Amino acid sequence: MKENKLTFKSAGVDETTRFGERLGMRLSSGDVLALIGELGAGKTTLVKGIVRGLGVTDMRAVKSPTFALVHKYEGRIPIYHFDAYRLEDVHEMLDIGSDEMIYGNGVAIVEWADKVSGCLPEEYLKITLHAVSENERNIEICGYGKRYGKIMNDL
Repeated sequence: MKENKLTFKSAGVDETTRFGERLGMRLSSGDVLALIGELGAGKTTLVKGIVRGLGVTDMRAVKSPTFALVHKYEGRIPIYHFDAYRLEDVHEMLDIGSDEMIYGNGVAIVEWADKVSGCLPEEYLKITLHAVSENERNIEICGYGKRYGKIMNDL
């Protein structure tokens, strides 16, 4: 499958959040985002912007679901926010019912997606965050599938 790739630079938390918001505004039911990056790379900050772009107004509700494994937010469509950091393998991800949410009627956002890549559909948007300095981030986006190529072009 053809891969499309873009890289954005963020000078800080506000820019990362705004970028996420622009992305969230372009997402629709069935979209899957795979987030990859080290601890502190800005994955949850990006998620806060994405869910804002999807219509969630209370940002205090948006936290990394490290211990709960998944949080659901109600925006213009349901949002399922997974954190696979503590998971050992794909089977543990499936045990929490992830397939019903990933292949469901909302947007699925998976932090630490590289740990559970076998749960991802054939078409998805992979977002890798790299810390350049304390505040700066490179946000690399790879789209797998036509629907994500259009989203990337719109960004």
